[in-house]
Amino acid sequence: MYLSSCQTGLMRSVLGRSSICLRLYSSGVRRSRFQRTQQGEKQQSQINKPSDTNLTVQKNNPKSNSKDVDPKRTLKGQDAAMPTRQSNHRKSNDHGRQQKPTSQAPPANKKPIRVKVKHKPKPQQDSSNNRPKLDIPTFLTIANFAQILRVRVPDLLLKMKHLGFENMTNDYILDSETAALVADEYGFEVNTNDDTGADLFPSPEPTDPKLLKPRAPIVTIMGHVDHGKTTVLDYLRKSSIAKGEHGGITQHIGAFVVKTPVSKKTITFLDTPGHAAFLNMRERGANITDVVVLVVAAEDSVMPQTKEAIRHARNAGVPMVVAINKCDKEEANPDKVVADLSANGVEVEDYGGDVPTVKISAKTGMGMEELEETIVAVAELQDIKTQEDRVPVEGWVLESQVKKGLGNVATFLVMKGKLKTGAVLVAGETWCKVRVMKDEFGKPVKVAGPATPVEISGWKDIPDAGEMGLEASSEALAKKVISNREKRKLLLEEASQIEEMNKQMLKKMETSRREEKIQEYQLEGLTMDEIRELEPELFDDEETKLLEVPFIVKADVSGSAEAISQSISGLGNDEVQSTILYEEVGPPTESDIERAKLSNAQILAFNVKVPKDIVNLASLNGVEIKEFKVIYHLIEDVMKYLTSKLPKKYETKIHSTASVKQIFEISLKNKSKMKIAGCRITSGVFKRNATVRLLRKGNEVYRGRVRQLKHEKQDVNEVANGVECGVALEGNVELKVGDVIEAFEEVEIQRHL
Repeated sequence: MYLSSCQTGLMRSVLGRSSICLRLYSSGVRRSRFQRTQQGEKQQSQINKPSDTNLTVQKNNPKSNSKDVDPKRTLKGQDAAMPTRQSNHRKSNDHGRQQKPTSQAPPANKKPIRVKVKHKPKPQQDSSNNRPKLDIPTFLTIANFAQILRVRVPDLLLKMKHLGFENMTNDYILDSETAALVADEYGFEVNTNDDTGADLFPSPEPTDPKLLKPRAPIVTIMGHVDHGKTTVLDYLRKSSIAKGEHGGITQHIGAFVVKTPVSKKTITFLDTPGHAAFLNMRERGANITDVVVLVVAAEDSVMPQTKEAIRHARNAGVPMVVAINKCDKEEANPDKVVADLSANGVEVEDYGGDVPTVKISAKTGMGMEELEETIVAVAELQDIKTQEDRVPVEGWVLESQVKKGLGNVATFLVMKGKLKTGAVLVAGETWCKVRVMKDEFGKPVKVAGPATPVEISGWKDIPDAGEMGLEASSEALAKKVISNREKRKLLLEEASQIEEMNKQMLKKMETSRREEKIQEYQLEGLTMDEIRELEPELFDDEETKLLEVPFIVKADVSGSAEAISQSISGLGNDEVQSTILYEEVGPPTESDIERAKLSNAQILAFNVKVPKDIVNLASLNGVEIKEFKVIYHLIEDVMKYLTSKLPKKYETKIHSTASVKQIFEISLKNKSKMKIAGCRITSGVFKRNATVRLLRKGNEVYRGRVRQLKHEKQDVNEVANGVECGVALEGNVELKVGDVIEAFEEVEIQRHL
């Protein structure tokens, strides 16, 4: 008991002095003998500040521990108890004992174990935990996953191909682990949760082919402006739409059903403004069009928008029918149209291809029946079928607007299932409970089957044109889906904002580094020109900065607003470029005026009537509102406005030159003196009101105006070539013989985008 208490007390005292190293020995007879080593005494006398505690402990002492003790405790009691014993036994302890150690003692050649006390480091947080997390269901298709990530389906398929996933399709079902691997490439983590990840997705194709029934083909009319698209549609549906439109251009998406007179088959026609909705739907993974009818005027042949339509149809993989319109005119040349189409990659039947061409005249009706039957024949080759019964409704929003008495309405094209009154639809980030359905003639409809366009009222908010609409089983599910989509959208926006902030921070750091480098060179006495010549990369960011010109788009329907935004967004060059602040449906409001004033933006009102009080408010706030009826006139006006914002450039035009031959000094009435240069006009006519610059040895030393122009002591307004004169310049200018005075004019250069 005494040995144990003595050992424990000494250990506690010594551990309080972090600079002392001890050796614990055991003889087998008296295990409580502890002696300080000579090295420990030296360290105690030399080191006064605390350090890491190093202890040397033999393995035969399992009871020794290294608990922290108050460092102010001393060894007075223990030192006084054995002063003589220390000196008598130090020698024997230093050279080792001769006794045979007991079974608990270590071997003589066993080195002591050094134990170093360390503080446990704090665990570092993994930077990957800061990445945004997306909630997804346990299983989902590639098309659904692309919708969650807000990327194009082809881009996602290409990314998966690079990751080693071969032969993937839109309907391929992914599990949560595979989805997490792909999401990691986009900088996201996934959280598998069927509640927070709840969403609506298109239903897969049925396994029973008997559930599939033929449906009417959906046809899109495309072509260049004024080539007769609207006239073709007008003839097909026997209405007067073409008369009520401006410039022969359909200003928003229309959809209607036509029954062919010969085969009695039905065809659903769409019309797209600027091909924007067609492209928008295709980019979201929807090729709702079964056949594209390309209208080309026989007298104009292939035009820029014709090439654009060809490119869209080819990228979508949709079969094409060419309608050569206006063949009733004398200047019509259908053969040239066929040749130009072939030159632009359209494999027409006339040259051995598979694209049929039909010569028509929408004005006289020539060839229109043949066009309809050709469309039906091309559609039958595709064997178009879909499921009508026992499947949720699927479709696409073609256009949306606000109507008086109905509120938010949208034209909806049913693609699968049967839509009935009272059904709940979700499109984008809004939903509706169908209150009223109307066809293209304004008649109420109770049930709408596949390939049927209907106008639906009851939307909580206006859906965007090109959004996919899916039926939900209940309002509660629709609200949950909308909530999840809004959260995902906010998360993606925050992630993009963080990325943009990081880019701006890096840019600022690089700018600061360049400025510090330039200041170092300036302290060494170098000029800016010398620094630029020494390290030109420090001035790479001094290029012309891009001027962004903002616009606010207000249109009658969402299809037109989206088409305008896509048409004018990004117009310009590397000096000036247009940007769209936002696009909305309806006339301009006070809120639009306020936002336009703060951002110095123009408001483009398309096909809407601007109230007089809004016009007056815009005038008071200095906001410009421009109204348009034709989309192409709007684009032209935007181009002119952007051109006016280009930085001005000037050209120096030399009108005349004068060579200084002699310097005279004359006295004025106020006893002041003025220097006059005796000159000879060497070119042009030197005028008194001219702007001049003084050149000395080829370098410009002065720029200003002429103060006086004299010829033989008389003031004159101009001096002809070869005549001598006296010239006085404004300001205190030092003139020398041999200088050259040039009369010039800065002429503005007309610039174009």
